[in-house]
Amino acid sequence: MTSISRVGRGFALCSLALLAPRIMSAQGTLSTQGLGFPPGQLSTPAILMGGSIGEVDPFSPLNPASIGFLTTPIIWFQAEPEYRQITVGAKTERTSVSRFPLFQGSMPLGSYFSVGLAASTLLDRTWETSVRDTQVVTGDTVLGNLASRSDGSIEDLRLAVSYTATSWLKIGVGGHAFSGRDVLRTSRTFDDTLRFSPDTQVTTLSFGGNGVSVGAETMWPRLGAIGASYRHGGNMSTYAGNTVVGSGAVPDHYGVSLAYLGINGTTLGVRAARDSWSRLRGLSKTMNVHEGWDIGVGADATGPKFGDSPVGLRAGVRWRTLPFSTNATPVKERTFSGGIGFAMGGGRAELHLGVLRAARTSGSTTENAWTISTGFAVRP
Repeated sequence: MTSISRVGRGFALCSLALLAPRIMSAQGTLSTQGLGFPPGQLSTPAILMGGSIGEVDPFSPLNPASIGFLTTPIIWFQAEPEYRQITVGAKTERTSVSRFPLFQGSMPLGSYFSVGLAASTLLDRTWETSVRDTQVVTGDTVLGNLASRSDGSIEDLRLAVSYTATSWLKIGVGGHAFSGRDVLRTSRTFDDTLRFSPDTQVTTLSFGGNGVSVGAETMWPRLGAIGASYRHGGNMSTYAGNTVVGSGAVPDHYGVSLAYLGINGTTLGVRAARDSWSRLRGLSKTMNVHEGWDIGVGADATGPKFGDSPVGLRAGVRWRTLPFSTNATPVKERTFSGGIGFAMGGGRAELHLGVLRAARTSGSTTENAWTISTGFAVRP
């Protein structure tokens, strides 16, 4: 096989993998079109407050400066199963997916520096669907099932360093490596199993890219905090085996969070962020890609005690545009969230738990989803 034909075959495979969701009648989900669903790279405390503290939250791997506010070594991990229901006309379909979108470890290095390593999900492309189908084989119309399944994601591995410039100002820089894989399996089975054998095709794509981020955070105790971050995305490529079948760039990210601490025992937050998802279009020029605004407001108030530790009560609302859609109409998402957080073991561990209710719409298609977000921190 010539190199030209290998590249052409790679493009065909890439197009099949990226277009399959649209062919599969929204594949039982509105949110994981194109290259997938963006969880948001937010920790459980941040997401329960509508994402409003994302750029000042040390557990969210967005602002590299924020890890400077973690004064002890700490490990953080997070789980988020989602249960969703999509409605297209009179047809309703239910699916579920388990996500582990964030893992992070950080530690201070002396009085001025902190270092942290985080692995978070940029895009999740996990779905499964099965539909009745007909196929014409040697002149006969044969009934059967067409099942498709995608297992994949693009992960962001970030190494960040924070520097304490003054008692109220921290600055940070992070290096990012983006990698991932998507395995698309399509199986066709026929009702007439005596004459027709089942057929299964598997396509595997991998992704690789890089980026760099900078950030700053200021804090005035009993008054407030401001955090801002910027991530510049480098090149990103799609591979079928060792062949490059698509080239684009990692989305740039801009974000600003403001937190008001002037009410005793209460934090009020607001955030605005933007992701330039269109930089990914080169990976597959047939995708419908939209720039993503992410707006959130939320609050955290001190509640009753759990043992010797007070319980934080959190709530928030978030509005954003998802990056991919089945047509030119973008998917809009609105999420209400609420939950709790408290320390255990004399402050050596923290548990954060909450529920999110998301409504996603694109034209006449709607998707509703329940997500349970659980975050756990341990100080070794």
